[in-house]
Amino acid sequence: MKKPSFLLLLLALPLLLAGVDYGKRENWVILEDGETKASYDLFYIYPTLVSDKKKPYMDWSDPKTAAKTLGFVTAQTKGIFGGDARVFAPYVRQLEYSRIRSAVKGSGTAPSEDMAKGCEDTLEAFLYYLKHYNNGRPFVLLGHSQGSVDLYYVLRVSPVFSGESSFVAAYLPGLRVTKQEWEKDFRGKALSPAKGERDIRCVIFWNTQNKEAANSLFSGKDALCINPLNWTTEEIPADASLNKGAFFYDYRNKKSRRKPHFCGAVVSREKGALIVKLPSMSKYDAKGFMGKGVFHMNDIWFFAENIHCNALTRVNEWKKEKASSPQGK
Repeated sequence: MKKPSFLLLLLALPLLLAGVDYGKRENWVILEDGETKASYDLFYIYPTLVSDKKKPYMDWSDPKTAAKTLGFVTAQTKGIFGGDARVFAPYVRQLEYSRIRSAVKGSGTAPSEDMAKGCEDTLEAFLYYLKHYNNGRPFVLLGHSQGSVDLYYVLRVSPVFSGESSFVAAYLPGLRVTKQEWEKDFRGKALSPAKGERDIRCVIFWNTQNKEAANSLFSGKDALCINPLNWTTEEIPADASLNKGAFFYDYRNKKSRRKPHFCGAVVSREKGALIVKLPSMSKYDAKGFMGKGVFHMNDIWFFAENIHCNALTRVNEWKKEKASSPQGK
């Protein structure tokens, strides 16, 4: 990977050295810390949203960057989950687009040195959330792409996930994790890849493409994958009728739209991917932006309402378990 120039690193140095103070509201995209009727907390990390060759890391002090991020994050959290979730979404120092593409190639599940800042910020923000806002409420993690990398790091290094906690599930689409990598990273921890629609303390993966797509950065043999329409890891097709609704957001005009029964899907173990019947070179794979037939940018949008409903299902399972435990009585 080409290293950032000395000048670019010098420009970014104050932010890199100072770290991020999550006691300041300006370092949160959304911070819903008041009284709430929401069923659970959603701790969310956005995907790569910035392309800027002059700055290696996201700079949310820039008003345009902050406005774009707020619109996107609001759509992917409040737009999809509505009032069911209380949202906590910190700003983190993610790599910008051209650099993240290079950084993730062949990196496995361990973040590259350049990605470490975003991962460390995510951990700091998460620990701050637990200490100051969680208060034993059930919580769900949601990320995508670089956001999933950041949250996977938190799952891997935080002691919270080794014992008792109010953790319910982590939705981490857009991240390739093989069975071998999972076993190495989580041996001895009370976590498992999701196997169905009601598991708790589980982690949920998929990467969306069509049959024409070659294996991308996001898929490959032995990659963990579940179908968010029928919640099976088996190669059982789910018809579009099971798609409760896609949700799309256009950050250029700040408009969103819902589309029920948008597409069906089936797991392909050979490709380690979730296969959908959609044409290549369309607006959904951004005309080859991520590769022909690779729908990476829509991993969440295509299945938005199914994710929303499933999060409630898993939270209710967590609540049932807690109510039946000696501590919950």
